[in-house]
Amino acid sequence: MATTITTREFDRIREFLQRETSISLTDDKAYLVETRLSEIMKAHGLPDFGALLSALQAGQPRGLRDLVIDAMTTNETLWFRDGAPFDAFREHLLPAWAGEIAAGKRQKIRIWSAACSTGQEPYSLAMVYHEVARRLPALRPEHLDILATDLSDSVLATAKAGIYGGMAIQRGLPAEYLDRWFVPAGDGRHEVRREIRDRVVFRKFNLRDSFIMMGSFDIILTRYVLIYFQDDFKREVLRKAHGALDKGGVLFLGASESLPDGMPGFAVVRRGRTTWYQKAGNPTAAPSAAAAPGVAAPRPASRPVTSPPAGSAPPASPANAAGATAAADLNEVLQKLRDLNAKYDK
Repeated sequence: MATTITTREFDRIREFLQRETSISLTDDKAYLVETRLSEIMKAHGLPDFGALLSALQAGQPRGLRDLVIDAMTTNETLWFRDGAPFDAFREHLLPAWAGEIAAGKRQKIRIWSAACSTGQEPYSLAMVYHEVARRLPALRPEHLDILATDLSDSVLATAKAGIYGGMAIQRGLPAEYLDRWFVPAGDGRHEVRREIRDRVVFRKFNLRDSFIMMGSFDIILTRYVLIYFQDDFKREVLRKAHGALDKGGVLFLGASESLPDGMPGFAVVRRGRTTWYQKAGNPTAAPSAAAAPGVAAPRPASRPVTSPPAGSAPPASPANAAGATAAADLNEVLQKLRDLNAKYDK
């Protein structure tokens, strides 16, 4: 079997991935295609990349397209990757939102982990939430909803199972979290505890699709996925994410990522070593001592930058208020549907 790809074959694979997933492979990634697709070719009796491309074009054998996409969109991940977003969630965002819940101004904290891979990111967030809830009693389990999506069926199957072994359980996971939030599953594997899994709903989703039916979120994470997209599509995803964020909602990118130049609608918030992008408006207010006793108020951002400037929008008209009410009603209906889906998934 020939597992060396020609320049023309590599270009055609790149065109396929761009068309189906919007992923853009650079010229130096031919080795990645050879490495990730050779086993698929062998399993289906395809002698070379020309035969693979012909099979993809013909749509046979069934399921080949999804296998190729799975192989090329599966990326490494680990628990609490890059640390800083989880620190921000723990030290700044959750205390503020706990104060709002205690004051009756908030009922839910909704998070979307886009490109969740095998589940480490959403489960890490759920673990942080439960840890903080131990000292902030206003935070109850039912206040947290995490939607986790990915394009790959295989990684979603792993994420839904919530069972990890070998390096997958070791990379980035503190020992105390392993003891507290996992149960032994045999053969050196560990399963995420039910109370953590109950906070996360996994769904297959392509970032090319509309975000409208996803509802609204307090946090959206698109970490280490936009780097695979061309600039125009990256901006499209960010525009859709902006629309899916609730007022004051937060976008997290990867540690090495930033918004494209001139991308409007986000305020850059820096707290220590953490940077996040807040939907234009006032940054999340620090909780008062009365709202969240025993929690130090976060320091103000060192260099907040808002575009457009806060307060530049005109007062809401009655029509806008009606639209906001309708949107809230739609989000409530969507949440009920998600709760039903989650019940049937268990």
